[in-house]
Amino acid sequence: MVDRIFEADRSPLFTDEERAAVAMAIELTRRAELSNETYERVSQHFDERQLVELAVNVGVANMNNRLTDAFWADIEEKE
Repeated sequence: MVDRIFEADRSPLFTDEERAAVAMAIELTRRAELSNETYERVSQHFDERQLVELAVNVGVANMNNRLTDAFWADIEEKE
């Protein structure tokens, strides 16, 4: 199912709630802020606490990815 994440809006494998969460995660990753449209969409499925938890989890995942990229980008293989 992970390999279908960017097709979530078109895939029957995802619920409306999951589609909204994926849209939020993608938008936070690409823009670091939510549009009013996406906020309205996710707020139909999640309360304020859940939205904050989702945003924090997306932020932590993005931070981990950036740190991993930063530290592995210049590492040379040892001979």
